[in-house]
Amino acid sequence: MERKINKILIVGAGIMGHGIAQTFAQAGYQVSLVDVIQKTLDRSLGLIKSSLVTFAQEGLIAQSEIPEIIDRITLTSSLEEGAHEADIAIEAVTENRELKKEIFFQLDKYCPRRALLASNTTALNIFDFVETSRAEKVLICHWYTPPQLIPLVDVVKGPQTSEESVELMVQLLEKMDKKPLVLRKFISGYVIPRLQMALQREIHFLLDNEYVTPQELDETVKAGLALRMMVVGVVQRFDFGGLDLTVRNLENPYVQSQLTPLDYKPKKVFELFNRDTWESRQEGDSMTTRDEKRLRFTVIGTSS
Repeated sequence: MERKINKILIVGAGIMGHGIAQTFAQAGYQVSLVDVIQKTLDRSLGLIKSSLVTFAQEGLIAQSEIPEIIDRITLTSSLEEGAHEADIAIEAVTENRELKKEIFFQLDKYCPRRALLASNTTALNIFDFVETSRAEKVLICHWYTPPQLIPLVDVVKGPQTSEESVELMVQLLEKMDKKPLVLRKFISGYVIPRLQMALQREIHFLLDNEYVTPQELDETVKAGLALRMMVVGVVQRFDFGGLDLTVRNLENPYVQSQLTPLDYKPKKVFELFNRDTWESRQEGDSMTTRDEKRLRFTVIGTSS
């Protein structure tokens, strides 16, 4: 018998947290969005409203639905308050091991015993360090930005996570038209981030050595690689082009020698980035332009 889910708890109201909250609220669930910084909470509500307006303008929801969706979201700085009657809790804070460990301790303390406890972590193996009294209900639920748009969600099973917990999360995501990918064991970065990191090395090499401009590279990917991936993915392409071609390329020493070294250190991105303030060096600086204001996408909640 399918368990009824009524309330979702999201801990962390940043870029991922507020987008995940919006997703659940749009699907009809009551949501508690928790953050210890009131300014972040206030901003998150504005971003959700802005995103919903864009959804309405694009015909994804009716304008009349916006107040109802907003009413389903409760903002609070108290995790204990937000955890009351929660059926699913999703931690979506920064990649800080000690912070996540403390949050899971509190989730275990304050959430009902029936509640699943999930992390949105991209890189940390929470199963190695979080301590709860319900290991069978602990799992990873990793979303992609903007979570209110991207269908893919990684669901990662820990060594003690029950199949029932995984199935419950998968059913919940599918009910919201998400595309859950279940990984039977943890690997840092899962699938897409690992592919992106490999691609990123070649991107920086091409830009640093001025083979193409940033704009040319983006347009090239949009007009070629991205379209092909949508049709044949990345594995089916081997069959599409022929396994003989794939093997010849892998065995060809010249082809392999021309690839960017694994230890290549990007240059231009660090010229633009201020490590001390974690901001770009100048207002308007970005990888694609120095002349125009950085692109801000209302739909992902980064517009003011």
